[in-house]
Amino acid sequence: MPSPWSFTFEPLFLLLGATALVAYVRAWRREQAGALRLVAFSAGILLVAGALNSPLETIAVHYLVLFHLLQNVIVADWAPPLLIAGLTPAMRSAIAARGGTPFAFVTRPAIALPVWLVGWYAIHLGGVYDFALRHPALLNVEHLLMIGIGLLFWWPIIADEPRSVPTLGRIAYVFAAFVLSAFLGLALTFAPPLYGYYEGLHERLWGISAAKDQNLGGILMSTEQALVLFAAVVWLLVRLFREEDERERLLQAQHRAQGLL
Repeated sequence: MPSPWSFTFEPLFLLLGATALVAYVRAWRREQAGALRLVAFSAGILLVAGALNSPLETIAVHYLVLFHLLQNVIVADWAPPLLIAGLTPAMRSAIAARGGTPFAFVTRPAIALPVWLVGWYAIHLGGVYDFALRHPALLNVEHLLMIGIGLLFWWPIIADEPRSVPTLGRIAYVFAAFVLSAFLGLALTFAPPLYGYYEGLHERLWGISAAKDQNLGGILMSTEQALVLFAAVVWLLVRLFREEDERERLLQAQHRAQGLL
């Protein structure tokens, strides 16, 4: 059993992260985009690389499901919105254009939400989780899927390409995601141990039992998703109020123009 504080090395995610960052910086320089976008995109890359190349990975694989669930929310709930927010409108348009019709189809809210939900629940099934943990290559596939469904879920919320979803529609989308995904966190919080892999571990870190480990993971997941999705709704409400103010100013300008005619 490795030390819980030993670092792991996952070259796949380091390579993918470095490649994405280099490509992004080139596009960012061409567009002379703002520094905040660069910070957001870089933070997203660092979250993924750090979550999978650090003691967090060691503890997640060899000790506690709590840390495995923390990894999943980092790569699926935290990193994707930062990556998308870091893209300029032109970058998003270019991605949408390259993706073509298939990309336009999967990023529709009516498609993206069910795909995200199915992926989110399926990956956390006991048998799926245990099998992936016993096969390192499949564990990497799991993490890639988490990143992928995270990007798919957040794209309709943040991006306006290939179509712009009305802000009210985005708020409804986030609210539906919160309600429909909440059952997983609640199940992990109150159910007996579901993951035989972690039950079979002989060394328990910090004396945390398998049941308490899973219950804490469920609390973490429920709390994290509530906070992240609440923050998304607040951001969308601010956007909605700004849109209403802009429409009101435009209407007033039209009325003034008509009064002058």
